[in-house]
Amino acid sequence: MNRPLEQTVAMVTGASSGIGEASALALAKAGAAVALVARREARLQSLARRIEDDGGKALVLCADITAETAARDAVEQTVRHFGRLDTLVNNAGVMLLGPIAGARVEEWRRMMDLNDMGLLY
Repeated sequence: MNRPLEQTVAMVTGASSGIGEASALALAKAGAAVALVARREARLQSLARRIEDDGGKALVLCADITAETAARDAVEQTVRHFGRLDTLVNNAGVMLLGPIAGARVEEWRRMMDLNDMGLLY
């Protein structure tokens, strides 16, 4: 089997579902060790088991990357655990559905904190 990312380490934010989950699985299948970052630990644990059951390596990092310290800590833990970090899939994000009229400002702030500041951290 061709594993072009063997001996590399990737981190995927928003890895607990959707595009992040699919990205983590694809990276692991290509041979990368994968740090899985998201808020939903049970989903991350399940994904890590799937990766490891398929012969891959995974590290679960339950973190809310809207906090700069949590984002930095996730990177530091990845490097401590795997010895390096080669690839970042900065995927965490949310999209609010529905009309803006009447929407709660807190929900929009959460979206902006995650989609913009989380990306920068």
